[in-house]
Amino acid sequence: MRASITKFFEEFLMPQEAVSETDDNHDIRFATATLLMEVSRADEGHKEVEKNAIIKILRQLFDFSDAEVSQLIELAEDASDEAHDLFSFTRLINKHYDYSAKRQLVKNLWEVAFSDGRVDAFEEHIIRRISGLVHLANEDFIRAKILARESSANRGPVDGQLRDPIPG
Repeated sequence: MRASITKFFEEFLMPQEAVSETDDNHDIRFATATLLMEVSRADEGHKEVEKNAIIKILRQLFDFSDAEVSQLIELAEDASDEAHDLFSFTRLINKHYDYSAKRQLVKNLWEVAFSDGRVDAFEEHIIRRISGLVHLANEDFIRAKILARESSANRGPVDGQLRDPIPG
């Protein structure tokens, strides 16, 4: 899988430069996408609406084209399948993100969880684990959840259906 990741970054993100397999700088996008994917896969159904939320977030964060997002999503899905833990991804977050960016990441994780209209206990658990691994204070974890819930409520119905009440 490392070869696929390297190929992605060589083709789309660093075409003029050689990509070192030990260079963490290009991996931060991959780590972010994989953590978003972990939340999406935490509940029973890996829903299309959650995948669409991930695509939207990645485009906003990294200004990717459709092809770049599609390939990054595919790599993140593979990494999520093969990951034994979250540490390798959160290590990169800790290395490259300041505290404000970590807060935004956790808010983005919550946005994926809320995108289908409800938060599953497994989704909340994985977000809490990631939040702890990136050393986010509990009050910021809660604030990110509230902001994402409010943002989700303001978007209206999901897939043309009324939302179920979102649990606290």
